[in-house]
Amino acid sequence: MNQVAGATPFEFKGGRSEGVKAIDVKTGSGFRFTIVPDRGMDIANAEFCGKPIAWMCKNGIVAPQYFENGGFGFHRTFMGGLLTTCGLTQVGAPAVDGDEVLGVHGRISHLPAESVNVHEAWQDEDYVIKIEGILRETSLYAENLVLRRAITTKMGESRFWVHDIIRNEGYNESPFMILYHVNFGFPVVSENSKLYCSSNKVRPWINQNGEEATGNYDKFERPRPEYRYNLFLHDLNVDQKCARFGIINEAIKFGAYLKFDPSQLPLVTEWKMMGQQDYVVAIEPGNCSPEGRLEADKNNRLQRLKPGQSYEIEYEIGVLEGIEAIDNFVNSCK
Repeated sequence: MNQVAGATPFEFKGGRSEGVKAIDVKTGSGFRFTIVPDRGMDIANAEFCGKPIAWMCKNGIVAPQYFENGGFGFHRTFMGGLLTTCGLTQVGAPAVDGDEVLGVHGRISHLPAESVNVHEAWQDEDYVIKIEGILRETSLYAENLVLRRAITTKMGESRFWVHDIIRNEGYNESPFMILYHVNFGFPVVSENSKLYCSSNKVRPWINQNGEEATGNYDKFERPRPEYRYNLFLHDLNVDQKCARFGIINEAIKFGAYLKFDPSQLPLVTEWKMMGQQDYVVAIEPGNCSPEGRLEADKNNRLQRLKPGQSYEIEYEIGVLEGIEAIDNFVNSCK
């Protein structure tokens, strides 16, 4: 079966990626992606018939021991990739909370998973590929949060599903912030691309200089020198069963999408970065915006998990290829 579809574990060699464990998944449709259990069970490269979907940061895939906590140290080992998970007790602006140093986007994406399992089997008429792992974010006297992740796809599909359960296994209430950094790059993102979404309203937030964001949230440009990123906030209809975000390169009829339940992930930030080399658009759904834990707490927006309490999240990421698939998706966003 592995000639057609399956999952192949491997290990990176050389440089800062030395020893990083990963899993290559292919579905037989031309869709393949790389799961990195040693980096938060996140997803690095992804492609369809040789066309990249994900944006990979120039840092590459870096082993977790190089993580620099505090301030913007996260930026030195951020791999980008199709999926980077942010949290679990801090997302966004760095700060110091008492004696705890809070770096950008927390620690979870730099923690290695344990109990990683690869399952491949026929289920009725479907050949199902499922990768599972457990991540623990813990500290003496502080949080004991456990994230159980399952990433599932099927032979012939050009999409996968992520199922996360985050549980407070401690005896004290814990801050809980989670945001999924879903990063699309060229050729999904280009001057011929457009963002389609089911948002009720889109508001400019801030740019890299701390000023109000400018420009279009749904149209993109060629890479520009000295571009400063812009962030936009998307207001969702939480009564909808499914929120949809897709970026489509209309010149080549190719794109990628993200679907999720807005009752689980009610807040969405869009990161538009049209710079040279750093050329990416990220859709970032979460239970928070990237304002940072101190700001969220000050404004009564910080969610907490009680001892034994769990939070469940499911979402889907996939490819849009061809006129029919693209038209169906665009119509579903209306």
